[in-house]
Amino acid sequence: MSLLTRAVDLISGLLLALIALTTFGEATLRYLFAIQIPDAYTLAGYAQAIAIFWGICSATYAGRHITVDLLWEFLGRNGRRVVDVVAALFSAIFLGALAWMLIAKVQRAHDSFEMTSVLHWPIWPFIAAAAAGIAVAFVLSLLRTFEMARGGADRPHD
Repeated sequence: MSLLTRAVDLISGLLLALIALTTFGEATLRYLFAIQIPDAYTLAGYAQAIAIFWGICSATYAGRHITVDLLWEFLGRNGRRVVDVVAALFSAIFLGALAWMLIAKVQRAHDSFEMTSVLHWPIWPFIAAAAAGIAVAFVLSLLRTFEMARGGADRPHD
């Protein structure tokens, strides 16, 4: 799994670098030469969504997401484990619902033949790539929840 999370982090980082380069290039070309990169804003937005959703996938399994430890700090070992399992289960439920809705969005975008405005590329593959990230995050969150319930996965700061 460590290889998967590193690969996801690398790809997400490359997408964010691509977004930065596209934004810089778009602004430079627009102000210096009055030229625009076709669909730069739209494609950068989809790349950002893909990077964020796959980043959520990586953070979910590795346990690198933000946690609030107000109650957790005052509990004993078993209480902490219960809070961790319940929190992981709520995360899994949320990610499952989000994945379900994004998969439905992919189907709607595919069926409606939605396209980018300038290049006329179909948008459903971009939404599908983002939805895949959340779907994998859902599966990994379930896996992490079961590992935590068995006592196998701890918080990173334990």
